[in-house]
Amino acid sequence: MKKILLFIYDSFAEFEIVLFTTALNQEEFQLVTFSTKPAGETVTGVSSMSYVPTLTIDDIDVNEFEALVIPGGTTHPLLTHQPLHAIIRAFYDQNKTIAAICGGPALLGAAGILQEITFTASLTPDDHEYNDVMTWDNKLEQMLVVDRQVITATGSNYVQFAEEVLRRIGSVPEDEQNPLQYFREPSMN
Repeated sequence: MKKILLFIYDSFAEFEIVLFTTALNQEEFQLVTFSTKPAGETVTGVSSMSYVPTLTIDDIDVNEFEALVIPGGTTHPLLTHQPLHAIIRAFYDQNKTIAAICGGPALLGAAGILQEITFTASLTPDDHEYNDVMTWDNKLEQMLVVDRQVITATGSNYVQFAEEVLRRIGSVPEDEQNPLQYFREPSMN
């Protein structure tokens, strides 16, 4: 079974990743959560719901995982967390899929990745606390950007983000145009 690593932290935006986690083929993929907090300590998402991560950052062996997913939220408190940056960088250096949405790409910047790729994010130079890690010249004003093995999206584009991540990891066929069509348009079904 392939493993997908999901980083959760205080203020992470659950809505940005819930379609991805819902649609992930549970027979082929295991979703594993981790945080920078000590074992057993809860993480509180933007909705005020609490979560107990499966692993701590010290438990991570990048070789065990196919991909890393980083939801948005208030990431600036994590911009100096070197062990987290090392894990993110290891995924990148091993050509593993990395998917970051909304404010999540700031952590890619802190890991030195945004200097090497084009990306998008729900951040601008007006978000001053992120300016030291963001490579604004590489930011594209697009809803979704895929560069090398890195997928980035703005926060409101969580459907397209989920679809692209699912395609990249092989959970849905690459040529399937709208695998999450059910969530795109309301219906009576």
